[in-house]
Amino acid sequence: MRKEKKTSDYAILKLKPTVRHVGGPMRGAGAEQISFLVRPMQENKITKNALIVFDKLGNKLDHEHLRVGFAFHFQRDALITLTVSSINKMLKLHVIDDAVHVTLGIHLVEVTTPASSKNYTEVVASVSSFCEYLAPLLHLSKPSVSTGVVPTAAAAAASLMVDG
Repeated sequence: MRKEKKTSDYAILKLKPTVRHVGGPMRGAGAEQISFLVRPMQENKITKNALIVFDKLGNKLDHEHLRVGFAFHFQRDALITLTVSSINKMLKLHVIDDAVHVTLGIHLVEVTTPASSKNYTEVVASVSSFCEYLAPLLHLSKPSVSTGVVPTAAAAAASLMVDG
């Protein structure tokens, strides 16, 4: 006797679940001189049952959402990952079939790259240079504070600092 899998079971098996911890933003004089936000981030792949195990252990996650999109990896002076995704809210825990768009018509664009104290200066220069190319294509804003479309990453950073 063969058991038929539900769509949500198949979709969960096909997804690569991850748990991501994003730390607080870098602060200080160095943070004010760069045109982007620097945060420490730890991302780990998990099994499909890990969220259930976390729940049984009494852990509470801040939120659960489904990101749908794509990523590019390329090498400049540093390995840069550009991720474009839309965010979907999970109405029921672990049920991806009922997810609804949170950002209808809006996509989240993330530029990430690993950095250490040894290569930090090169990484900042590489990401700043790449963001100069992206700035004319994107509407840059902080959450709930729209800055409008700006011609360069430097102008975007300046407008974000003034408005925020």
